[in-house]
Amino acid sequence: MRKLILCICVILLGVLTARSQRIIYTINSGWKFHKGDVTGTVNAESVQNWEVVNIPHTWNDKDAFDDQPGYYRGVGWYAKELSVPSQWKGKNIFIQFEGVNQETDVFINGKYAGNHKGGYTAFNFEISNLVNYGQKNLITVKADNKHDKNIPPLNADFTFYGGIYRNVHIIISDAIHFDISNNASDGVFVETPSVSKQKASVRISGKLANNSSVDKKLQIQTSIFDKDQHVVARKISNVIIPSNSALDFQQDDIEVINPKLWSPVNPYLYHAVSRVVDDNNNNVYDEITLPVGLRWYSFTGEKGFMLNGEAFKLIGTNRHQDFSGKGNALTDDYHSNDYTKIKELGFNFVRLAHYPQAQEVYRTCDELGLLVWSEIPIVNEITQTQEFTNNCLNMQREHVRQTRNHPSIILYGYMNEVLIRMLSSKDMAEAERRKIGDSTAALAKKLNDLTKKEAPAISTVMALHGDTGYNKYGIAFIPDVIGWNLYFGWYYGNLEDLTTFLNDQHQKYPSRPLIVSEFGADADIRNHTLIPRPWDYSEDYENIMHASYIKQMLALKYLSGFAAWNFADFGAENRTNTIPFINQKGLVTYDRKEKDAASLYRAYFTKQPVVYLATHNNTKRSGTENTRGSGLSIQPLSIFTNLNKIELLLNGKSLGLQEVKDHQVSFNVPFQQGINLLEATDKQGHSDKVPASFNIIPTILSDKECNDLAVNAGSFQYFLEDETHVLWVPDQPYKKGSYGYIGGSPNMKTDRQVKVGIANNILDSKSEPLFQTFDEGIQAYRFDVQDGKYTLMLCFMEPDSKMPATDVIYNFSNAKDTAVQKEGRVFNVLVNGKNVIDNLNLARDYGAHRAVTFNINTTANNHAGIEVKFDALSGKPVLCGIRIKKTN
Repeated sequence: MRKLILCICVILLGVLTARSQRIIYTINSGWKFHKGDVTGTVNAESVQNWEVVNIPHTWNDKDAFDDQPGYYRGVGWYAKELSVPSQWKGKNIFIQFEGVNQETDVFINGKYAGNHKGGYTAFNFEISNLVNYGQKNLITVKADNKHDKNIPPLNADFTFYGGIYRNVHIIISDAIHFDISNNASDGVFVETPSVSKQKASVRISGKLANNSSVDKKLQIQTSIFDKDQHVVARKISNVIIPSNSALDFQQDDIEVINPKLWSPVNPYLYHAVSRVVDDNNNNVYDEITLPVGLRWYSFTGEKGFMLNGEAFKLIGTNRHQDFSGKGNALTDDYHSNDYTKIKELGFNFVRLAHYPQAQEVYRTCDELGLLVWSEIPIVNEITQTQEFTNNCLNMQREHVRQTRNHPSIILYGYMNEVLIRMLSSKDMAEAERRKIGDSTAALAKKLNDLTKKEAPAISTVMALHGDTGYNKYGIAFIPDVIGWNLYFGWYYGNLEDLTTFLNDQHQKYPSRPLIVSEFGADADIRNHTLIPRPWDYSEDYENIMHASYIKQMLALKYLSGFAAWNFADFGAENRTNTIPFINQKGLVTYDRKEKDAASLYRAYFTKQPVVYLATHNNTKRSGTENTRGSGLSIQPLSIFTNLNKIELLLNGKSLGLQEVKDHQVSFNVPFQQGINLLEATDKQGHSDKVPASFNIIPTILSDKECNDLAVNAGSFQYFLEDETHVLWVPDQPYKKGSYGYIGGSPNMKTDRQVKVGIANNILDSKSEPLFQTFDEGIQAYRFDVQDGKYTLMLCFMEPDSKMPATDVIYNFSNAKDTAVQKEGRVFNVLVNGKNVIDNLNLARDYGAHRAVTFNINTTANNHAGIEVKFDALSGKPVLCGIRIKKTN
């Protein structure tokens, strides 16, 4: 290992000596970490017992997903030794952090290097005067992700992971170099003042630093290279820069004739190489390479988005930067993999939610041809202080300077749903609303002005939730483009209300360019249903909602584009839905397994032939036979495709050939007991095959042995436990000869939408879809099975708690949580008349929201089946699930 480190140092020194140019390398490995603050001096000895970690790192990769409410938000310390060769003396040395959440103090050998506020932009400090040359040096970093009213985001529907979660670099440059300290930007900037199919004009500008003790006569040499490394344009500027000073420079009219234009269809990249060269001896002091994408675009209210002179619909998705088991501490490969998948699904546009992302993201989007909306995290509300304003302005300045060289950038945002707290308040006086509205508009105006000054060619944008109050308080008139986050058919309203809302906005403000910046439905790949509805967390409803939105939005010619919410499920610690602490609106899961809806986009927006059976996550199925003795259960099955006709075969037998409409077809499939091989084909060699196992539930249970039947009580959907692979089928009222509940009803409430069950984290279980739903006030449950011995599994959960149960992140209604019943909930459980559980008090014995199960052996005799009675002593009995299994 020492030999390897020595070899790396020798190579770096050799490069530095040969060309006197900057070198950049990561120092991600072998850091020490201490969770919590420290007292006394932090030195090499005091950090010896700290935990060894590698960067990227977060201290919230586990506690943001455990059963304890909240997650650690506070101080964490990092330390690392850095060897600084004596040969580096006279050079300029910088340490650069791509991202630390959210306030950072950096020390070198105990000496203060600097402070940075904001968790999503890069920053650097020059440490040339703080290091000891020819020795080991101790870098220590104090990171703090606690809530700070003056640092955005203040609150949001995502987890604020703490730590050094992006790369850390060391940068060594000659005393003469392009500016490195300019907000951790490239220091050199590319602009394309004019672009056409015949000619493009490139401008290079920046600042040159001379930290040496002598005046210098220099050349700034810029060459534009095509993909084949041929020089297509060149510019040389002569400058004289005094010692210990800096000089702004600008190179205009670097012309590229007959340019190859950059677009999502053909993301052709040139590269600009700028060098600082000694005019006397041609020594190269510094060199930087920047991407150049030659394109022009515009947004209008009537024509939408135009790219390179042609109408171009933005087909996009949003993306958060975390991953299952890692939080937001992702290496560059995770980022590039996500965007490669996004492109593969047919998208040409991405919104980076809700913050600047890793530099690898922007590089990848340039190369793949993904147009980018990038924004800073001013979410939900602002703080009306000068310090908050200053931090926001500085954050946007860093954001723009660090990303503006990327041709993929077309939109800079600075606020998301910023009035949602105020507009959803039921009791706020209008004077207070006006004060908040005016303060927010004033900040938005400052941010918009700053953005246009920093990057005048890039459009500004803001995302608003579906409330016209943004027009009332003037917010919607500030940016160039407005994005609407709309959830008709999920949080509120009906699916078709989307078009009504957008048409109304367009008619009132016809010159305003519009994007649907968010839309989607939560989906759990373990949940499926034959009766999809809002808030059921099924893939089936997610498919319906996305299909409806795509069709509606494509029909609106004035709409510039749209971005689905979200590419992937992501961490949101305050959510407690079917997968607690996760926002489940992704087209892929938190660990990047595709949901069916992903292939709906593939079918709509890719050119390669697509045939997709929308049952890849639903291959263990069940259902009641349609007629007694038929042995068949007919269920609908959708197929997504971009072909004209699709035939479906079941076990080799054709179920017919259908014309495709809106990129999908649906067949009624007569499933039978056992393996059902499904094959969808266009009969031209394009097909998709899925083997699905199916369990037929007889119309009359006693017609055959009931070996295993698990019922998701109080639920309308199928739930497959991912660990046990037990399939829990939908509940039903009792029918003679079959099974079902007697008395009571599934727990439901209406809060803008009808919601089944509760939305709480279930303790001691990963099977929230089973335990969050329940029959309430139930009197009995019957199975009219054959005589024999059985094991019953009864599943319970106390749904009421003194702590409020939150169904949605933002409470738009007056609906209140159910109060704890003073008399408690106490009941006996009897199986075939025998009292098996006496005085069951779930709240007393187990506490609220905890999974409770009982296994009970019983016997069915004399063709009487099995009946479980729930004898209420106080309150209403509840039942979450019931499973009956035949035993020998």
